[in-house]
Amino acid sequence: MKLKFLAALALSAATLCSCDDETTGIGQFVADDDFIQSKADAYVVTTESHFLDSVYSRSNTAYLGKFTDEDYGTFTSDFLVQINCPENFQLPDRLQSIDEATLGLYYTSYFGDSLATLRLQVDTLTATIHDDGQDKNLYYTNLDPTRYYNSQNPPLATKDYSAYDRSVSDSLHQTSDYYPHVSIELGKAFCDNFKSKYDYTTTENGNTVHPYFKDAQAFVDNVLKGFYVHVINGEGSILYLSDIYLHLTVTYMGRNSADTADSLLTAVVPMTATKEVFMSTRFQNSGLQELVKDPTRTYLKTPAGICTKVTLPIEQMYEDHRTDTLNSISVSFEKLRDQSNSPYKMGTPNTLLLVRANEMKGFFENNLTNNDRTSFLSTYNSTTHSYSFSKLNRLIAHIFSEIRPEIEKGEAEWERWKAENPDWDKVLLIPVTTETDTQGNVIEIGNDLSVNSAMLVGGENLNESADESQKIQMNVIYTQPKQE
Repeated sequence: MKLKFLAALALSAATLCSCDDETTGIGQFVADDDFIQSKADAYVVTTESHFLDSVYSRSNTAYLGKFTDEDYGTFTSDFLVQINCPENFQLPDRLQSIDEATLGLYYTSYFGDSLATLRLQVDTLTATIHDDGQDKNLYYTNLDPTRYYNSQNPPLATKDYSAYDRSVSDSLHQTSDYYPHVSIELGKAFCDNFKSKYDYTTTENGNTVHPYFKDAQAFVDNVLKGFYVHVINGEGSILYLSDIYLHLTVTYMGRNSADTADSLLTAVVPMTATKEVFMSTRFQNSGLQELVKDPTRTYLKTPAGICTKVTLPIEQMYEDHRTDTLNSISVSFEKLRDQSNSPYKMGTPNTLLLVRANEMKGFFENNLTNNDRTSFLSTYNSTTHSYSFSKLNRLIAHIFSEIRPEIEKGEAEWERWKAENPDWDKVLLIPVTTETDTQGNVIEIGNDLSVNSAMLVGGENLNESADESQKIQMNVIYTQPKQE
């Protein structure tokens, strides 16, 4: 039921002074010198939890681990990664051997129990991943790793680890230049195979070249297709990996420090995973489907997991305001208090994206930013415990212009159009992260991949049985064309 009331004169004047500087309406409207009274309406929006089995992510951060939460179930993360080979990469001249190869997983943060012991496994990829930017499915977080490695092959390496490395002294942990990491020795067979690929040479323009190392693609095709890193035992933490290195310890023939004779020398040669090559994290959640059915509230859960779907009362608003000027429309979504007893509580999503449900996929795949027309951002307010969105008059006016020609075709055509476009009146609330330029302008928006969650006021019970005043209200300030 719509709640309608006239704003008091003083409130109306204040509202007009503070309304959206880009007021919108169906018809053209220009105020003259006569006073025009603003009016206010309130409409109920309905909400439900919406399961996300995957999200689009081209992130420079990889995630590894397994964690079980008493409310949100078990969450696991693993990843596929390629190692970049710079153009015309070279190892030291007169190379004698590659003695060690170490995969280093470096992180500055993690979620969960720092002392929990987990066992990871490293497998080499057996199928080449060609990432030319065309296959968007490569960057969804439900990517199936078995498409790219043979699970029947012996693993390349395994390693027990914990987020807090107990093999390192506490004093070293406290130093400013200590970079927490998990180091995995890849074994002699890996080293020998790597050297045999490097030893293969050809001659071009009289120069000896290493064709398998001329660039990243040649390296991936012929030397190392990449790694699949995943947890095979234990749980309790999720590592947020910011850097991944392949360190090669090599022995080569060189001159001694006095330059009087040849001598065997040792060096460590780093190779790294960079944005020029492929990396993708897979996330798996179990136990979320029951939360989606919870009628008492709605949920946000990252990474992937759950977002909140909002149904806007567009038809009623169009009937009431199709000829009005919409000065301001706003709505807030209140976060409920987290009552979990877990010692490792998830964080609260800091930023929500409100985006039309039928535009969400393209928004992330095309690396868009909020346009304050069909997509909006809100930051969590820890004082009011809510996410508030304003300037939604632009969204509503945009939808009005979209549906107007369909409504004017008649009821039968209008009903057919709605059936063919089931999400036309729906938006999603999705936790995101943002990057800004030096002026504070948002230049990049991505799905939030940290371990975060929130419960919001809403859900089926609130939609159906609650008192109108307790429901989620969308507040509308509008003015009507002057009647001649």
